[in-house]
Amino acid sequence: MSAADHLRAEQFVNRVRATGGATMNLRTGKLVNPGTRAYMVGGEPDKSGVRIPTHAVPADEFAAKHVEEAAALLREATGNRARVHLGAWQDDGNVEIDASSVTRRRGEAIRKGRNRNEKAIWDNKHMREVDTGGRG
Repeated sequence: MSAADHLRAEQFVNRVRATGGATMNLRTGKLVNPGTRAYMVGGEPDKSGVRIPTHAVPADEFAAKHVEEAAALLREATGNRARVHLGAWQDDGNVEIDASSVTRRRGEAIRKGRNRNEKAIWDNKHMREVDTGGRG
């Protein structure tokens, strides 16, 4: 793990704490900035097409090591596929960590979310959930 990777993980943790969530491109390590036109879809599948489970960490314990470990696991599980992102959000005292994909097209994101049986996608520009009709 390089110093740059550790710094990105720290920035990710700080973003989750400051805004309630964060998304990072696994290939580039870049965070998606709040207000950017992007739609996040959870439930990204692994190389065999099976949904990668969400992992919860108590919010008061959430640290860069959790981001680094999750990123390494997701890179391995997806074959470091393009457009795979690490997402995290605070929920009921935990930080939920998920494999996701990001698109700029709302309709594509809703279809993908529905196909993955996600309850909602995240509209990053307007900072709100969008219902997909899934059951999660």
